[in-house]
Amino acid sequence: MFKSLVPKNEIFYELFNQISTNTVEGVQALVKMLDDCEHYNEYAVSLKSLEHQTDLLVHSVMSHLHKTFVTPIDREDIHQLAVRLDDILDLAEAASSRIDLYRPCNVPREAKELSLVLLESVKLVKEMVSLLRMLKKPARIMELTVEINRLEDQADYIRRSTLARLFREEKDPFELIKWKDILEYIERATDRCEDVADITEGIVLENT
Repeated sequence: MFKSLVPKNEIFYELFNQISTNTVEGVQALVKMLDDCEHYNEYAVSLKSLEHQTDLLVHSVMSHLHKTFVTPIDREDIHQLAVRLDDILDLAEAASSRIDLYRPCNVPREAKELSLVLLESVKLVKEMVSLLRMLKKPARIMELTVEINRLEDQADYIRRSTLARLFREEKDPFELIKWKDILEYIERATDRCEDVADITEGIVLENT
């Protein structure tokens, strides 16, 4: 029903908005998960469900791309944007599944800080994607690109400095290995946010 009501030239924007909305919801769950060790599995299951729903949306993007002769923006840009948006939630889900699997004893404060940086990033990505319809007003998209890139730098710094601290202070090597893996997935999700920003910036430059 939804697809039949949305004009063909709008369907890609609508699907991107749904994907980015799911991504924000998923990262919000990840943030809460790091503060609620009693319910790790519930959060992991919730993120897995969102990740599956988002995979279906991405499949719909690809299906419409295959069937649509004239697209509102470059076909390759649509494809790359869908893939990178999907990657963000995939990586957040991977982090949650490892938290549930490893059941780490203590959550470093920096892990929570890193998850909040990711949450801020995905909220900006959601705003950026919603502005794709307004390519004749690119100023805000360009501002968002700069801020998302700044957040990715911040996330990388937090991951590196946290690992440095854990290598100095953590006495349990298993805990160190657990957090090295989890932090990497969260930080990689911010990398994918930066990729989305760069792709969107390219779309703006090509169409203005």
